[in-house]
Amino acid sequence: MWWKKYDWPALLATLALIVLIRESCVWLMGLLAHPELGNLLGLLLLLAILVAWRKVKPLPIRMLDANTHIMKESAFAFLPVSAGSVIMLMHLGNELPWFLFILLFSTLVPLWLYGQLAKRWLKTP
Repeated sequence: MWWKKYDWPALLATLALIVLIRESCVWLMGLLAHPELGNLLGLLLLLAILVAWRKVKPLPIRMLDANTHIMKESAFAFLPVSAGSVIMLMHLGNELPWFLFILLFSTLVPLWLYGQLAKRWLKTP
């Protein structure tokens, strides 16, 4: 049975943590008249909490497995965005090479830096 292969309590707890922090930050930034910054603040707050937790004791394996599963399954949410991006790229014409250069540079460098930091911070002591 497919539902028995998942650790449902860990998945639900991880999702609840993500939603609680995100919604709290959106609410807080709404009070400060900038609700559009709520997602970014939520992301940074969740990262800070996990890094601080990691300094005290290791993250639970169940939480890491649940996060991996959520990330793998949520990849399909980006398909409509990808289709819209391809349509936009076709209409750029002569500006396409510069756009692609800026896109690759502004995406790959931060991802590489994030990977280096994550490798250092999440290394088992």
